[in-house]
Amino acid sequence: MFIVITGLDGSGTSTVAEFLHKFDKNSTITRTPSLEYSNRDNIDNSVREVSQMAHYLYYLSSVVYESDKIKKEGKYKESNVYCVRYLIDTVVSHSVAGLDVKLDYETYDILKPDMTIFVKLNEEIRQKRITERGKSILDKVLDDSKKREQFNKKFNYFLGLESGPTIVFNNDSTDVQKNVKKLFESIKERGKYYEE
Repeated sequence: MFIVITGLDGSGTSTVAEFLHKFDKNSTITRTPSLEYSNRDNIDNSVREVSQMAHYLYYLSSVVYESDKIKKEGKYKESNVYCVRYLIDTVVSHSVAGLDVKLDYETYDILKPDMTIFVKLNEEIRQKRITERGKSILDKVLDDSKKREQFNKKFNYFLGLESGPTIVFNNDSTDVQKNVKKLFESIKERGKYYEE
């Protein structure tokens, strides 16, 4: 299956993906934007200030690129591919920024996820994590409770439009590894459904 892992920045999406990849021996892990899109500072600063649309197209491009790469390699047909951040993240953040963008997989033939995992985290813990690592521009945007509420509402809305099932994973526990192991068991069960 192709499984997207999403959530607010600092909620632990990368950690959840790493543990899933560890438990799922033959799986692949990826993210958008990928390393090929590593020069993001200028995009997130200068470009975003001048043109939200140009900023959106940069991130959309990274999703299209990753989708084409995943399809070309075909690994999701043989084993699970876990992707941290994907089209939903690009659409949510730019929708909150005021652009009229849709969760559109067809226009650019973007691979649809078989499953989406939304990682939730207590806001106090999330704030502590992002403060420790150093806040990005988006982190600072999410400091505003009204903006954060908009993000959560948009995520809920667009998650309802996803083609595959959505799992909401609460990442508040101190034993993340144990909880991700349970999540992995749930993914395996749902995966059997896709094999039938």
